[in-house]
Amino acid sequence: MAEKIKNNRDLFLKFSFMYFLAHILKVLGIDEEIEEIMPTEMISFKKIGRRKIFDSFLDFHVVTKSEKILIFEFKKNPLTKKDLKQAFEYYDRLHCQKKADVKLIIILLSRGGKIMEYTKLDITYHPQIIKTKKINKQKPLSTIRDKLQHNKKLTEEEISLLITLPLFDIKEGEADITEEICGYIKLKRHCIPENLYDEMVLAMFLNIEEYVDEEKKEKLLEMINMAEAYQGVISEIRNDGINEGRNQGRDEGKKSIISRLLKKYSVEEVAELLEMKSSEILNIINKVD
Repeated sequence: MAEKIKNNRDLFLKFSFMYFLAHILKVLGIDEEIEEIMPTEMISFKKIGRRKIFDSFLDFHVVTKSEKILIFEFKKNPLTKKDLKQAFEYYDRLHCQKKADVKLIIILLSRGGKIMEYTKLDITYHPQIIKTKKINKQKPLSTIRDKLQHNKKLTEEEISLLITLPLFDIKEGEADITEEICGYIKLKRHCIPENLYDEMVLAMFLNIEEYVDEEKKEKLLEMINMAEAYQGVISEIRNDGINEGRNQGRDEGKKSIISRLLKKYSVEEVAELLEMKSSEILNIINKVD
């Protein structure tokens, strides 16, 4: 399994980012539902290589169901004027291209640093900056621990918090809380809603890559059955509504998923992601309803 994860690391990361972002929206109380995750100009999984995920200024550009465009920037180090200039230029370019309601949200993962602004042509730009390390989550963490101790089912909101806990202010270290959550995934699976289990595992891959030392990564990935969860999601996308004989509603749903993937990746990349042939992908997209 370790070899499979190594060979498919970029694919694991792509899914991890998608699920991780959806859950952090819930935790931050941002009342928007993601419709599509769009291509980005600032993130390259291959370029990241073995570097820490949040060491760079990474962004997610998403379209919500309310037809807004949200740009999420994650910054691990204190903001600089260069960072804000880069973010503003991306925001400005996207706003001009799409002619839509565009909002930039910077999620600052460092404890220090000033809230900054950027001025261009005498217009001062104030992005929304969320300092997650200033948001204490110790009390809700205690509630979750108590529920797990008594084998009670967790809510979707509690699952979202567990996934994103290393970003927030808690007394436990980021690596320690990541390992603790992996233990819950293994030992308390019956407390995790079945429909959220695989995506929780995939989202945790991001935390393991970011916060855990190399010598412990393989142990934790084995603990949470990372490769199996990945295959579960892929199988659902491939088989639930794509195979002949499924109902039309499911067909349309999975065709929609593949269409969204094709907006971000090539046919060949989507085929690799879903472990299908390029011809199968094209047949599904071109199928006349």
